[in-house]
Amino acid sequence: MRRLAVVVLTALALAPAVAGAQRRDPADPGATLPDRAPPPVERPGARGIPQYVDPAVRFTSRDREQFKAWAVAEYGKGKCPRGLVKRDGGCLPRGVARKRYTIGLPLPATVVPAPLPLDLARRVGTPPIGYRYGLIDGDLVKIELASALAVDALDGFIPK
Repeated sequence: MRRLAVVVLTALALAPAVAGAQRRDPADPGATLPDRAPPPVERPGARGIPQYVDPAVRFTSRDREQFKAWAVAEYGKGKCPRGLVKRDGGCLPRGVARKRYTIGLPLPATVVPAPLPLDLARRVGTPPIGYRYGLIDGDLVKIELASALAVDALDGFIPK
């Protein structure tokens, strides 16, 4: 009974594709025309469309607390890391109007994350397999190794 249901459902699902393939071109009776052109496929990560990021690979609350404690000890509350200026409630490099990365998109080729200081690396521990940590504009960023995708970030600016 179950096999019959699967066969019927499969046949019903394929019926529109088969019907579309049977349509004939009036100019060439031997050729068939598709029912309609397939819609363009939007690929995540293409043209600035952020990819879905699995919540399981996001930073945990423990990671957030450890980074916040390190940032306060390293920079102090309300201060930016060396070389960055306070702008729009965060710290950015001089002459940059916005962050140089977007969560859910691959890092631009011009952005090279700095390695973590030893103290911070000890606090946050090792990243999950297939990921690494880096500092970009004073923020701790989790990066996917395969695609250089910025998965999550912790802001390095701790307000007063």
